[in-house]
Order: sequence, then C-alpha cells, then structure tokens
Amino acid sequence: MVEQGFEFIFSQLRAGETILIEYTSVSSPEILLYVLEEYCKQHDIPMIIDDMADTLPEFLIRLDLIGLPIEGFKDIPVIKIGGHRDEGNVIGRIEIEKYSLNLQYYDLIYERVVPPKMVYNPVLGIHKLFLINSIKEYGGGIRLLRNISKYVGNKTRIALYFIHKDLTQTKFPELLYLFEEIATSVMQWERSGSTYKLKVVKSANNNILEKIATINFEDIKKM
Repeated sequence: MVEQGFEFIFSQLRAGETILIEYTSVSSPEILLYVLEEYCKQHDIPMIIDDMADTLPEFLIRLDLIGLPIEGFKDIPVIKIGGHRDEGNVIGRIEIEKYSLNLQYYDLIYERVVPPKMVYNPVLGIHKLFLINSIKEYGGGIRLLRNISKYVGNKTRIALYFIHKDLTQTKFPELLYLFEEIATSVMQWERSGSTYKLKVVKSANNNILEKIATINFEDIKKM
C-alpha cells in the first residue's frame, strides 16, 4: 500500500458513496471522527451525524478525556436513532424499530435539514442496531442492510458507516461480508501505540485504492 495523507483521501471521496469504516476494540474510532470533523471545518463542508444508541456521546467523552477539544461538535446537526443522551444539535429522533423497518421517518428528518451543498454524513453505532435487531426481529439485520443499500448513490451526501469489526465479524459475519459488498468503499482504522492508520482496501475511486494515511497523537493535538 502507498502512503497518502488524510486530506488527499477525504478529498477523493465521491458524492453518493456509502463508505464502511471498520475499526477494532482498541483503535479509538473517535479519533478518526475528530480528524474528519477538522477536515470538514477547514474546507467548509457541512456535516450531519447519525447517532445510533448513544454512540456519539461515547465518542465525545473519550475525546474529552484524552484532551481533544469537542466544541466543534456542538452545532453539528445530529439525527438520533435510539438512545437518550443528547450531544450536538439534535434535529430529530427515530425509534430503533422504526428505523429498521421503515426509513420514511429518517427521510423526513434528513430532507428537512440537508443543505444544498453535499454533506459528509458519519453514521455511528450501526453494529448496535445489528445486535438489537437480532433480538427484536428475525432477519432484521438483512432488512437493515437492504435499507442502507437504497441510499447508495444519493449524491446529497457521502455516508461513512463506522462499524465495530471485531464484534460484527464474531456475531454476524455474513452481515459484515454483505455490508462490504454493498459499500462503494471499505476502509480499515488501526492504532499502533500513539500512531493511527487509515487503509483504503476498496474504493469507487482508483486514485485512493490501496492508499494509507497515518497520523500520530501529537499531530492530532495540533490540528
């Protein structure tokens, strides 16, 4: 794989993409969300966050504890899907069972706030919905993936699904493989010591296929 910077990789993402970001239990995905938020702020790119089962509050608590500023997240529009803890500018709420069965509720909220300019849309905690749906409804995970696939090609946004790979691969390996197939791009987020690495293993844009971006914590603090 060839070394490239985060800015290069983010700038090469295409409108309408559905991107799967796979992270491990110890790779601190909140760091990648922070880097992405800084990129969007610097380039005047709007962001909307889908927060499933209070994943965003968990991310922000960890960012705060390691000493990174979280003020930039306060005004970002957030669509809450399940959960009870509010962070960011919550502009709509959806019950989890409604999200898994019928996305018209999500569409009503999203279309009300989406700006004319294309947005980056991090989706946090999708693996939690797989867990919840496996308890609530047989075949719920497949139905959720089918709903997600309907948004591939929606050029109002670039959707970035953060997924806990360890958990999903153990509990729902078939869903992970199907998600990787549905996604237009797949990236892997890793940590070694205080260095973080983003690998592009599948991409709709050949310019970033097999590219890697790395950053250490000291450089993150200077952003």
